[in-house]
Amino acid sequence: MTNTISYPITDKQSWLENRLLDVTSTEVSALFDLNPYQTEFELYHQKKDKVVVNIDDNPRMMWGRTLEDSIATGFAKIYNMKVEQFDVYMRNPKTRMGSSFDYKIVSEKEPMILEIKNVDSLAYRKNWIEHDEDNIEAPEHIMLQLQHQLEITGYNVGYIVALVGGNTMKVVRSERDPEIGKLLTDKVQNFWEKIKLGVVPDIDYTKNAQFIMKNLCNQADAGVVLEADEDVDKLVDDYNAVNREYYALGKTKDAIKAQILELSQNASKIVSHNGTITCGMTKGSKGTLITPEMVGTYLNPRKGYRQFRLTQPKGI
Repeated sequence: MTNTISYPITDKQSWLENRLLDVTSTEVSALFDLNPYQTEFELYHQKKDKVVVNIDDNPRMMWGRTLEDSIATGFAKIYNMKVEQFDVYMRNPKTRMGSSFDYKIVSEKEPMILEIKNVDSLAYRKNWIEHDEDNIEAPEHIMLQLQHQLEITGYNVGYIVALVGGNTMKVVRSERDPEIGKLLTDKVQNFWEKIKLGVVPDIDYTKNAQFIMKNLCNQADAGVVLEADEDVDKLVDDYNAVNREYYALGKTKDAIKAQILELSQNASKIVSHNGTITCGMTKGSKGTLITPEMVGTYLNPRKGYRQFRLTQPKGI
């Protein structure tokens, strides 16, 4: 792709602000309803209202980033390639598509993208398709991410390297597809046109509820009272009905759990065709020693309690 501009990534804040200007490679799948972390409705409001989304590190993300160098180094060694970090944010101001990258391969005739993924075994079995060792399909949102990156850079080939379960490397090689590139570009331009015209994407409240409550309905004026209309009355009635059902289901669940534990007698595990239940005792606590002088006297001692954890078999 021509007309791209590269910005060195020097600090997190400027990188996040640059991302606001574009639809990035990790965001583009939201426009196809394929992003597991974000909807087009959420993306619309983030870009329209220029909301800087702070990408906080959870433990999984932190360890994933920590392992990236090791995964890239392992890939380079196994495949006899030279890789280097690709610490730039690249964007096309005309199409408003942008991306940052993990690594690039620099030992071949032309540079190639190297995208690193740290994947747990369960997620791999659930979301990746392995026809054979040399024919693996990454999830659609990851494949779109790579095609988006190839479209921005103009590179012809990219690799997705996944470390599965901490010890198994899986490699997906993908060539730039001009048809997919055009589809992505058209979809992104249509998205920016929606923002320009104020056309809000459809809302799926089951997916967007948390975003709406945290970001769009997070202000209230003291003393302002709204007289509910028929629509609000109906929703309040629905909420009350669901709340009653939720409470009743919780009591039913506890009743079933009690019956299972009663029938288990003193077993620490129950093996069923419908799942395995771990129901051993947790360790108790003596509590907090009140004073060193009062040996053997503790505050708030806790007894151990019976666990109940159901692990369902695959396919349920």
